Amino acid sequence: MRNWLVLAPAALMLSACGGGGADDATAGGDRNALAAQACKAAAESRLDGKLYELDTTALAASMKSAPNGEFFLTGPITIEPGLTSEVKQIVECSVRFTEGKDAPDVVGFVFNW
Repeated sequence: MRNWLVLAPAALMLSACGGGGADDATAGGDRNALAAQACKAAAESRLDGKLYELDTTALAASMKSAPNGEFFLTGPITIEPGLTSEVKQIVECSVRFTEGKDAPDVVGFVFNW
């Protein structure tokens, strides 16, 4: 019984701090998360259905303002993880927020070797 009383609060604390993983960047709907999701969609559209791993939380955290009013995000992506054709690259993505639109527009996107 004593072990249960110690483990239950610890488990609750861990679940409260843990978040939903690398793909849970839209929690809260903040601008960084929305930008990361737009960049993720841009990556998917260029990968022709290939498997990939992209940490949208890290991508969201990287968002920086550009002088022209756009926002720049960058982060690692692994294409075809675990396969012999696995490739690690860097995603570089620029987005622009438009008043009245929920999601930003992707205005620049590249995979950087």
